[in-house]
Parts: sequence; C-alpha cells; structure tokens
Amino acid sequence: MPATLRHIPLDALKVSRLNVRKHGAKDVASLASSIAALGLLQPLLVRETGNGYEVVAGQRRYLAARALRQDGHDAADPVPCVLLAAGDDAAAIEASLAENIERLPMDEMDQHEAFLALRRKGLAVADIAAHFAISERIVERRLALANLIPDIRRLYRQGEIDARTLHLLTLATKERQRAWVRLATDPDETPPPFWQLKAWLLGGAEISTKAALFDEAAYTGAIATDLFGEDRYFTGADEFWHLQNGAIAEIQDKLAASGWREVAVIPPSERFASWDFEPASKAKGGAVIIEVGADGHVTVHKGLKPRGRSAASRRQASADGDAPEPETRERPELSAPLANVVDILRHGAVRLALADAPGIALRLVLAHMLGGSQLWTVTAEPQTPASEAIATWRDGLPTNTAFAERKARALATLGREDEALVLPDAIGARTVDILATLMSLPDDDVLALLAVTMAETLAMGTELIDTVGAALAVEVGTHWQPDDLFFEVCRDREAIGAMIAEVIGDTAARSYLTETGAKKKAIIRMALDGNGRTKVDGWLPRYVRFPMAGYTSRPMLARERAAA
Repeated sequence: MPATLRHIPLDALKVSRLNVRKHGAKDVASLASSIAALGLLQPLLVRETGNGYEVVAGQRRYLAARALRQDGHDAADPVPCVLLAAGDDAAAIEASLAENIERLPMDEMDQHEAFLALRRKGLAVADIAAHFAISERIVERRLALANLIPDIRRLYRQGEIDARTLHLLTLATKERQRAWVRLATDPDETPPPFWQLKAWLLGGAEISTKAALFDEAAYTGAIATDLFGEDRYFTGADEFWHLQNGAIAEIQDKLAASGWREVAVIPPSERFASWDFEPASKAKGGAVIIEVGADGHVTVHKGLKPRGRSAASRRQASADGDAPEPETRERPELSAPLANVVDILRHGAVRLALADAPGIALRLVLAHMLGGSQLWTVTAEPQTPASEAIATWRDGLPTNTAFAERKARALATLGREDEALVLPDAIGARTVDILATLMSLPDDDVLALLAVTMAETLAMGTELIDTVGAALAVEVGTHWQPDDLFFEVCRDREAIGAMIAEVIGDTAARSYLTETGAKKKAIIRMALDGNGRTKVDGWLPRYVRFPMAGYTSRPMLARERAAA
C-alpha cells in the first residue's frame, strides 16, 4: 500500500465515509489532554479527495486536535498524516479496520459495516478473518447483522439497544423486528424484558430442540435457526408439547414400575419448591418429582419427601418437655366452594327422589323421630350457597325447579299456598290447624305430603345423603351435566388430571400431562359437548355419584361430615 508522510492543516481534513467507526468519539477529552501535553505521536491515515483530504483512520485523534484548537491550542495543527494511494476503497477500509481493531474496541455494528464493505469489494470471509487474526465465526456473526432492519441499527447506534439485545433480534423475522421497534419507541408501551425477549421474538414459545425427549423425526412442524447457526427452536409449541408430554408419561410409567411410591409431575404452570423437600430413599418412602420447565426442559428429581421433623425428633422433643409441633394436615381434595357445589347437587337429587318415595320417607321420618338430626326442630334445609354465583346457579338447577313444583302441590293439598311448607310455630297453633287438615286427607295424600316434607327438611352435606341416594339409586346425571360453575370451582390439579383420563382415555390424556388445569378442563368440556372432539355421553365426576368417591388418596374434605 503506497504511502507518504505529510503535515496537513486541520481545515483541509474531514472524516472519511470509509472510516469504520461511525458512532463518534467516546473519550476525546482525555485524548486531547494527552495530545496537548505530548503532541500527536501517531499520524492519521488520510487520502486525497480533490478538495482536501479525508481521514480514513484516526478519527478520535482528528476530533481531539480540533477540540484543542477550539480551546486555543495549536499543538496538533498542522497534523502529521500518512497519505494513502487514492482510489482503492478496500485498502482504505482495511487500514481503518486494522488500526481501530487494535485500539478502542469497535462496536459490533462498526465491525459489521466494515466487514460488509470488504465483502462487497470482493474479499472472502476467510480472507477477512485471516487478515485481522480473528475467527471466521466472528466475521460471519458480524455479517449476520445484515438481517436487522434499519430502525434497529439506528437504535443501536444511539445507545438504545445493547449488544445482547442486538444478538437476540437477529432471531426474529423483519415483521417481528418492526413490532419490537414499535414497542421500544412508543412512550406508552414497554418492550418485553431481556429475559422474555427470545420467547417473544419466537412468537411466544422459546423451546430449544435440545429440550426434546422424543425423536425429532416425529415432529412435523417448522424449526427456527438463529442466524449464527448455533441454536434451533421448535416453532409449533402445541405439537412439541403433544410429543413431549407423551415422552414424560413414559418416564413416569417406568419410574412407577420400578417401585417408587409416587412419581409426580410438576407442570410449567407451577413452581417446584426444592427447599420444601429433603432426601429420602425409595425404601423410606421417597418419591420422584419430574419438573417440567416452560422452555420444555425436563428435570427428574429422585428420592425426595416433604421436609419436616422426623417422628424420632418429635418424640425426643416431647421427652425433653418441649411443646410438640402440630401435625400438618393434608390438603383436602375438595375445596370449600367445590364441596358446597357437590353438596347442593347431591342433596337436590336425593330430595327430589325422596319426594317420590313415600315408603322410604315414612321410615326416614321415624328414624328422625327416634334418633334426631341437625334440623329436627323442624327446619327446612336452605341449601346455603357459598357465593352469589353459586346461589344463582342453585336457583336454576332442574332438580330444584322440579322440587318446587312438588312443594307447591303439597301446599295446595294443605290449603296453604301462600305459606312456607315448614314453618315452626312456637305456640303450636299452626300445628293444630295442619293436623285438622291432615285428618281429612286420605292416606296416599298424607304419605305424599310426608315425603315432600321429609325431603324439605333433609340436611345437606351429611353422610345420610349418600345412604339415601344409594338406596334410591339416584342418578344426578338425569337432571344435571358438568357445567361452567362446576369447572370454575374444581381446581385440584391431580383430580383434574384423573378426570381428563376418564373422559378422553389414558392414552389421549398423556399428551396433555403438563398442560394447565384450565386447558385440561377446556378439553373435558369439548369432549362432553362434542365440540371439536368425539362426543362423550353420560360422564359425571365421581363426587356426584352414589356412593361418592374421589380421585386422590387425600382426604375428601377438610372436616368430617355429620352423620345426619
């Protein structure tokens, strides 16, 4: 590269468009102080333009010299310059890049534009890498930034985007990049934080192919690859989870078959609190926790049990006179709202059946007279709801509507249409009047009234409901099918997992193993309605069958039911 040394006035110099550093000086003040004290120790690289000279390399020194002259110093005017041969743009870029790469670190966009300029001048990637003693991978990475739209490059130049974010943005389509820019530049919007950015850029799913437990050949969707060729991601999240859940279920089955007491799956929607567990061998009741991350990665934790003091340590504390720690009660399967819904459903169905079974009602009245009950003062069962939503739902139940018709007929029989059927009277006047009416009625009418009255005063939420329901072979499904409110209050993850297996079968349910409870309940509803799935008829949750049953080994309720 032919070159000569010459001193050139500052006014004859300007920064060249080929200078690889575009963002301006970053520490000109400190450099100006050095030049003022020691002079300009290294010449600029310039070339002639016809109306002056352009600085190919040494932009910071040139700006520092100008700053000194503005402050009244002439320590660097004229400026020592190495004059390059005119006309060879590639050589000028190489000179600029070589000098800058050894001094103040260039940002990645500087390097990208410089390397891209050299490629356009005919230099191969390998030649650029060899000339500057860097790897071809670095050159390829810088060239890959060409995928970025101009607005992103501008924001990076302005310091609004850091290098980490710049790298991630290369993963996105140009449409997704533009969407990010809109969020980043709108004062009323906020772009996703860095830790969520990759998932956002990939359309909401950041699932690396490295997370797959299944054979990748089974996946039929598209796979996104970053521009650096290092990471690959599944773009079809639904298909990935369908295959991944099947693989997780197989692992769960194998671990259970090998003798582990429990193999639990913690889905992405829940957090595995490792600090709540301590090591325990298989022989000592240890369990396996399969932790599934939102990114699809699966971690198997073997040999764990809930952390707590051992029985031996509790006995020792008692011997030492310390107050014993209270036993931790296991969480019941039915929440209070769900138990309320189940009680109302079961009571309504049994009450309706009892109203049509006078023989059973007669015997039940006698049992109440002999043994008593919660309500035999006597009081009508109000079916008290736990919320306004449940009250509205209760009032619309077909069983309650049908029972109201029977109660109206009973009141008409007594000639008391405007009164409550059961209305305790402290002085007994109503009792005398009703007895007089009953004495005039045939036995069949009296038995019918007895049945309705017994049904009206049957206590809800008692063991007796199960007994009477089984005796009358009550079918709750005759009057009710699982509805929105039931699924709203049903929230136990383990129970919902068992329900979906009952409805769509074990094999199909496996593919939804780690889905949220809301998604599983939606699938159950689709199957029951025949909406997008094969219709399933006649399914009822075990809670409303007779006898009542649950889905887990845990207690059904937080407290025991009254007998009657």
